[in-house]
Amino acid sequence: MTALRIVQLYPVLLGVTGDRGNVDVLAQRARRAGLDVTIDSVSPGDDLPDADIIVLGNGPLSALRSVVDDLRDREPALRAHLERGGVILAIGGGAELLGSRIGVLDGDDLDGIGLLPYRVDRSRDRRVGYIVAEAPEGRIVGFEDHASVYRLADGAGPYAQVTAGKGGVPYADGRAGEGVRVRNAFALNVQGPLLPLNAWFADLLLAEAASAAGLSYERSGELDLVDGYADGARAAIEERATKHFTAIDL
Repeated sequence: MTALRIVQLYPVLLGVTGDRGNVDVLAQRARRAGLDVTIDSVSPGDDLPDADIIVLGNGPLSALRSVVDDLRDREPALRAHLERGGVILAIGGGAELLGSRIGVLDGDDLDGIGLLPYRVDRSRDRRVGYIVAEAPEGRIVGFEDHASVYRLADGAGPYAQVTAGKGGVPYADGRAGEGVRVRNAFALNVQGPLLPLNAWFADLLLAEAASAAGLSYERSGELDLVDGYADGARAAIEERATKHFTAIDL
């Protein structure tokens, strides 16, 4: 068996920042590596198929409220997925739902599903602009646009240290951090989408998912051209990453 299954949860409601692009990158890189790929879209009320990678995208607070009950019902399945080595990539609002609670400025706070060790507080300090952050496996480059601060539980730490931009997951000593990793669950605010600019990250997710499925993933040399374009875009972003925005103005 050489197949990987990718599931995107709630793509209509939680897919506002190019989240389908993350799915497409994973699928295309896996196929170039000789793996068969199945992609499923799961809406509220649908059955959740056995998956190797689950992608949960970004959306407004209204969308988070509309899917949280359905997602809460899936928490045991998501936890079992992580325990057997499966991968979860969650971005923006989808990442916030995986924590214990979202504190909002107007209206009632929203309880998350408690899968990952944090709560999130919305603020009036909007973080908009390019972001560069150093993770253990590589450098994350992209765009952030959010007003969320993650409050980590004791013993948890940010996934990457921000070197340009603001991030949303502060270290205990006040340094700026971005993202949370627990097992093979990755929760981040890097949008745009994330994976076209960060091929190494896509390869990391695929390698972890393949290993858990008893498969092998090796990056194909067929990707050299497209990865070269991505490297050029990354370099341009890093050069401009000290510029700050108050709105998306690219």
